[in-house]
Amino acid sequence: MKIYKYLILPAFIAIVAISCEKDGVLTNSTQTDIFDEQVWTDSLKTTQVLTAVYSGLGPETMLVRINTSNSLSEYSDESDERWVASNSNPPVAAFQKGTMSASSIPQPFNTTWSDNYVNIRRANLFLSRVDEAPLSAGTKKRMKAEARFLRAYYYHMLMKHYAGVPIIEEVLTIDGDFNLPRNTYEECVNFVTSELDLAAADLPVDYIAAGKGQDYGRATRGACLALKARVLLFAASPLFNGGAAKPNPVFGYPSNDPSRWAKAADAAKAVMDSGNYSLLQGTNGNNSTAEGYYLLYLTRINPEMILARLTGSNRSLESSHLPKSRGGGFHTHLNAHYVNAFPMSNGKAITDPLSGYNPQNPYINRDPRFYRSVIYNGAKWLNPSNSLKQPVYTFVGEPTGMDGLIDPWVGINSGTGYYNRKCMSEDLTGTSGGAQHFFPFLRYGEILLNYAEAKNESLSAPDASVYNALIDLRKRAGITAGADGKYGLKTGMTQDEMRQIIRDERRIELSFEDHRFWDIRRWKIGTSTYGKKLRAMKIVLKPGAPSPAALTNPAYVNYIDIPTNYTYTEFDLLKPSVFIENTSNLLPIPQSQINISNKLIQNPGWEN
Repeated sequence: MKIYKYLILPAFIAIVAISCEKDGVLTNSTQTDIFDEQVWTDSLKTTQVLTAVYSGLGPETMLVRINTSNSLSEYSDESDERWVASNSNPPVAAFQKGTMSASSIPQPFNTTWSDNYVNIRRANLFLSRVDEAPLSAGTKKRMKAEARFLRAYYYHMLMKHYAGVPIIEEVLTIDGDFNLPRNTYEECVNFVTSELDLAAADLPVDYIAAGKGQDYGRATRGACLALKARVLLFAASPLFNGGAAKPNPVFGYPSNDPSRWAKAADAAKAVMDSGNYSLLQGTNGNNSTAEGYYLLYLTRINPEMILARLTGSNRSLESSHLPKSRGGGFHTHLNAHYVNAFPMSNGKAITDPLSGYNPQNPYINRDPRFYRSVIYNGAKWLNPSNSLKQPVYTFVGEPTGMDGLIDPWVGINSGTGYYNRKCMSEDLTGTSGGAQHFFPFLRYGEILLNYAEAKNESLSAPDASVYNALIDLRKRAGITAGADGKYGLKTGMTQDEMRQIIRDERRIELSFEDHRFWDIRRWKIGTSTYGKKLRAMKIVLKPGAPSPAALTNPAYVNYIDIPTNYTYTEFDLLKPSVFIENTSNLLPIPQSQINISNKLIQNPGWEN
C-alpha cells in the first residue's frame, strides 16, 4: 500500500501557518501552542495536545455546523427546515436547487476537507513527539492508540464525503511537496482498518472498570472495532463496491465483490461477540414506552454508547428545535414520509392492511419510538408559561398562532405539521432548565443494524441471526412480540424484502444521528428520495368540535385531544430536490484545492 508523506490541503500554506499560530492546545490563549517545544517536556501539556485532537470530533447535526441552528437532517429526507422562510439563501437551498458547485460549497461541507486534515495533522504531530514526554510507557502506549483511532476516524469522515483521499502519516512541513494525487479508495480502507486493528490492541475495554473513570469518553477497543465495522459496511455498499460513477479506483472498488459484505458482517459480529455492549433498556426492563431509547441520549454512562460526544448541562437542542410555544426556534419540520416510516405497535407497516392503522386517527398504537421522536398534534411537552406538560397543537388555525400548520414558506411556523423531539429532554423547554446530552458517534444499536444489513447481503436469504438483530432493536423499542415472537417481522422473507425492512429500521432507529444523509448515498437511492416531494399533514377541526378559542379553557383540554375531532389530510409540500445520480453521491473537493494541484482529480460531475 502506498502512503504519501505529504498532503494537499485547501489554501494549504495558510492552513499550515494557522496551525502553527499560538492559539493554544484547545484554541485557548492561556494554554501552550502545540508546536512549542516545551509542550513535550510537560505531561499536562502533552495530554492537552491529544485533547485538541479529540476536540475536532463533531457531528454535522450539532448546532454549530449549519447556520447555528439547523442540522444535516435537512439535507436529507428526514426533515424540512425553516431557513428558506427567513433567509433568502440558506445553505440547504444549494442542495435543494442543485446550485452547489466546487467553487461554492455550503455549510457544513465547505470546511470538511480542511477541518479533517487539520485534525489529522494534530494526530500526526502527537504521534511523532509523545515519546519525548514525561509520561509512563503504559500511558504513552494507550495515548498513541487513541491518536491512531482519531486519525482513522477523520479519514473515515473524508472517505464518506469524497471516496479516496491522500493519506499522510507524517507531520506536514511548509516546504513540502503539495502536488500529489489521491490514494485509491481501497488503499484508504486498508489503511484505516489496519490502523484500527493496531489501536484496538493497545486500548482498554472500559475505563471505569479499569479504575480510570476520569478518562471515560476516550477511545476504547470497542470504538475501534465499531468504526472498523462501519468503514467495511460503507466499502461493501453499492456506491463504493463497483458502483462508482467512473471506473477509477480513487472513487471506489472497480468491480463488485460480494465477499465484502461478509467482511463487514464479521466486523460487526466482533463487537456483538465482545459482550461489552447492549441496548439500554427501560426502567426494570420495561420498554413499553421506549424509555431506554429515550434515555440513551441523556444518560452519561450506559451500556449502548460506544463513543459519544459528552456535554455538560445545556438546552441547545431544545432551544433550537422545539415549537415556538415551548420557547424553541422550531427549525426542524419533520417530513411526513419519515413520520410514516414508523410502524404500528405490532411492528407492521402502516401500509399493511393488517396493521390496524387508521389514517383518520393516525397517532395511536404506533411504534413507541414514534412518541419519543415526533411532536405531532396533541403531543404533550412542558409549557414554559405554567411548567405543565400540555398538548402542542399543529392544526390549521390553532389559537396561539405559534405552532399550527401554515402555507409553505409563508411565515415561519411549522411547514409540515410536525416538529422533532429526538434526543431532547422532555423536562426542558427552549427557555428553561438544562440537562446533559450525549450524541452517539458510535452506538450498539447501529452495530446491530450494520450486522443485519451486511449479513443479509452476504446470504441468498436472511437467516435467524439477521432476524435476531432486528428483534433486539424492536423489543427495546417497545413493539409487541406477537404470537410468533417475531415483533412484526414476516417469516420467510426474501433478501430483497429484508433489505427494505432493514433500511426502514435504520431510518427510524438512527434518525437525526447523521446516518440517513450517508445511507441515501451509499445505497444509491438519491433519485427516489430527494426526487420525492416532501409531505405534510393538514389537520382541521371538524364542525361541532370546540372552537380554537376554547383551547385556552382548561376544561376543554381533554376533549380537544380526542383525535377524532379532526380531519387529517396529507399533501405534497415542495418540489423535489435536485439529485444527479452520478454527481450527488460524492461531494466536491473544494475548487481552491484542485487549483493548487494538477495531480488531484475532482469527483465525477464536479469538474469545471
